[in-house]
Amino acid sequence: MAKQTGERLALLAGVLLVLLIAVSARANDTPAAKGKILFDQKCSPCHALGGGDRPTGPDLAGVTTRTDRQWLARFILAPSKMFAAGDPAAMKLLQKFNNLRMPDLGLSRTQVDAVLSYLVTTAKGSETKGQTGASVPQGATGDAQTGEALFVGSVPFARGGSPCLACHGVAGTGLGLAAGASYGPDLTSLWDDYGADGVTSILKSLPFPAMQPIFAKRPLTDSERADLSAFFRRVNGRQPVHIQGALMWQVASGVIILLIFAAFFGRGRLRTVRLSLVAQAQSRKGETR
Repeated sequence: MAKQTGERLALLAGVLLVLLIAVSARANDTPAAKGKILFDQKCSPCHALGGGDRPTGPDLAGVTTRTDRQWLARFILAPSKMFAAGDPAAMKLLQKFNNLRMPDLGLSRTQVDAVLSYLVTTAKGSETKGQTGASVPQGATGDAQTGEALFVGSVPFARGGSPCLACHGVAGTGLGLAAGASYGPDLTSLWDDYGADGVTSILKSLPFPAMQPIFAKRPLTDSERADLSAFFRRVNGRQPVHIQGALMWQVASGVIILLIFAAFFGRGRLRTVRLSLVAQAQSRKGETR
């Protein structure tokens, strides 16, 4: 009798466990649940949920109550098109957040709808409101010297990303004009422009369109972000390196020097070549007579 009772209890416990698993799986399969996963992966590095605006983007808690949902869907789906079209609301955001453009996240329309479903829950006073999504290290410490080495490329990034100096200039590297910005903006004032949390978010999400192809599959490690942050903090307030005028002068000087060498050493050689050609022409003329 006791044995049968134990077997029945074990069977009942197993049934309850299966039911709990099924309910949990169904709960995690809702659009809002999928949207939360996408938000944590794609949005939280730049946006908070109830923690206030960040230098990298606005607080998105309750955004669906303040902004038209169709506009939000279009913007999340392809922000680059909204910026290119000069959409007034998009341009206002661009101006507010220091021309920091949200990159195209590569989400499908179904995924965008899932993110919006999750954001709807933040407007209803649910447990997600007040959270900031993925945590941003507060007061994270790193080594500024290592950060400088990562920036200039003397120490490679662990996952193979290009060194920052390939596109960006920065003061304080001891490289002279080589530290001047070339392709991208100078980053000397990055810390002053965005603050500690903003720099951390930028290094985590790398939201600039030109950086996406380079770092999408080669994200920075936590230690690399901390070291670069420490480096940006150290150079903050220094005078950026301006290379435009100096570079043009150096190029012009190099061209002039090359022309002088060509004129000096090439003059005699050209005379010799001309005499040789004349002699050959006269020789052929004599043979045809």
